[in-house]
Amino acid sequence: MSKLLNRSLKKFIIYAALVLVFSIPAYYLTISMLLQYEFEEHHIVLSPEAGREDRYLIIVAVTLLTVLFFILLLGGFILLNRRVSGRMWQPFYRSLGQIKQFDLDRQETVVFEETDIEEFAELNRSLHKLITGNIAAYTQQKEFADNASHELQTPLAIIQSKLDLLLQTPSLTDEQYNIIEDANKALARVTRINKNLLLLTKIENSLFMDKEEIDLSGLLASTVNLFSGFSESRQLAVETHIRPNVKVMGNRILVEILLNNLLTNAIRYSPDNNPIVVRLSGKELMITNAGAVGLKQERLFKRFGGASSGSPGTGLGLALVKQICSRYGWRVIYSFDQSLHVFSVEF
Repeated sequence: MSKLLNRSLKKFIIYAALVLVFSIPAYYLTISMLLQYEFEEHHIVLSPEAGREDRYLIIVAVTLLTVLFFILLLGGFILLNRRVSGRMWQPFYRSLGQIKQFDLDRQETVVFEETDIEEFAELNRSLHKLITGNIAAYTQQKEFADNASHELQTPLAIIQSKLDLLLQTPSLTDEQYNIIEDANKALARVTRINKNLLLLTKIENSLFMDKEEIDLSGLLASTVNLFSGFSESRQLAVETHIRPNVKVMGNRILVEILLNNLLTNAIRYSPDNNPIVVRLSGKELMITNAGAVGLKQERLFKRFGGASSGSPGTGLGLALVKQICSRYGWRVIYSFDQSLHVFSVEF
């Protein structure tokens, strides 16, 4: 039964109970007056003891009959209400179930069942129109991002080759060299953004469907070793606590990207001469690094959520981490405690 009908039923029961309480004295007074009229009409005189006994019997009879009819009426009303409300609200709950299962990424149109209840039929029509519009808008935005990323590859490669040719010019001054280097850095960042956008597109389009059993312990250890030069240049000591033989099912390329992005994020944003702690248990990967202030969680895993003009990253690394975790049903959690950034992935 719906919460709305439950609330109405409770109010009805309270109202019926009040009617019952006040109806008993009313019935008693009415019956007493009728009996008194009949006694006077037929000149019947009762003794005080008999009068008290009659009044007691009247009260008991009236109370029992009133309560009995009240229980029968209330029980019948509740049973009827449950049956009627159950049938009446079935279209609503079916539509609600379909909406809960709707996933915009899959872009599957929701088809609502026909109903003869006008209010629910109108609700279904409005929901279908809203969902169809959202799917169309999402598809257009996604296609634009996909096409733009693909089309940008060629001009970016051309610009890179031209800049490399300029760097080989013999008559290049120091000022010109610095300008070209700045352009190269900006171009490299744009290229990384473009590659990450293409990778996100491939993940969303389910192009990494194959799964295999991955030795996460070994893969994590080798990834930490690959980043050792990067961390040592910043005097960052990486402490590892890796449980052996931890296995996960997934695409090896995506799992490598997840580990790379989490370690890159920790090393890039850690102050110099601070430790980075990497822990792997049977069900959780946790990476901890020092920090001054916590990150904004509402934007952390969104595309370009952490990107800024002064940021060395692309703003897509954590978005990729979130997308990969969502694909495999893993949870990625961020917290900030005692001046430490903590990223954990629960398998």
